[in-house]
Amino acid sequence: MRVGLLTTSYPRHAGDYAGSFVADRVHALLAAGHSVEVLAAGDGGPLVDGRLLITRVPGGPRLFYGAGAPEMLEWGGAAWWEAARFSAELATRARARAAEWDAVESHWLVPCALAGSAAAPTRTRSAYAHSGDVALLERIPLGRAIARRLARDGTQLRFVSQALRDRFAFLCGESVGTVESLPLPAALFSARAGPDGALRRRFGLTAPTILAVGRLVPIKGHGRLLRACARLSAGGGGDQPQVVILGDGPERDRLERLAAAASVSLRLPGFVPRAEVAAWLRAADVYVQPSIRLANGRTEGTPIATREARAIGIPVVIFDDVERLARALADQLSGRNRNVNAV
Repeated sequence: MRVGLLTTSYPRHAGDYAGSFVADRVHALLAAGHSVEVLAAGDGGPLVDGRLLITRVPGGPRLFYGAGAPEMLEWGGAAWWEAARFSAELATRARARAAEWDAVESHWLVPCALAGSAAAPTRTRSAYAHSGDVALLERIPLGRAIARRLARDGTQLRFVSQALRDRFAFLCGESVGTVESLPLPAALFSARAGPDGALRRRFGLTAPTILAVGRLVPIKGHGRLLRACARLSAGGGGDQPQVVILGDGPERDRLERLAAAASVSLRLPGFVPRAEVAAWLRAADVYVQPSIRLANGRTEGTPIATREARAIGIPVVIFDDVERLARALADQLSGRNRNVNAV
């Protein structure tokens, strides 16, 4: 079967973390014997690799990589025009290619599922909702109307969490779709027995290590993590932990100042290849997902890094306030509670 796959972000080079979970899905389709044509934001000409064709759609690189589209749209201004241009170009290119496809799969409901629906109304269509797209529908004036259209136009909707499906149902007025997680590459994210000593030496980890992964933007809640770790340092006793956050973004300077003021040991290696993310997960003592709810109500769904951490088996801590997060981290690092996925 020939599958047209529409997405905003898709890895731009080997090891690129952006859109890596979409690439996982593409590889699963290829392994099943299908041919796949990817339309994704980016620059450069088409790339052909056997049964895979990747075509970059201009008008979105600045928007969908780096800080990320939700944050760019929060800041307003030119980002909305760029989003409109990309959406129009994606729909045009999908329409031009739809005759070559037997099925269309979209990642993110807006703009991709809308483009797929308009371009290939007679083809089998499926679409994955990943969180930011549902949050966008909740905020824009025509969000409910778009949700109702997607719910009723024959697109098979798939949500990465039940909470996300419930939010979409509230928007469109009916319960539709299924809950389905995308597969992770087992070669990278398989269970570990405990922190890997060789990897700890390679990364220079000499203290208990708290790891987080994500863009350095407000919704990720890294400031909350640092405030919780400051309480650990203030409590004294034993080796003081160090915090490692893999990723980059506009909050880097603020986080460095916050860590210095709170006497928290912080390392910010920046964006690293996906295989390096897996290696850090194998080396660290505990993984934290400190995401917050923004003032406008936007929340994260199920971040892919959290799923990767759970697959490897590192203890995962998720709490929504500083005090509980600090207590959970203290328990994990002291060995009082070594259960995985303490939430």
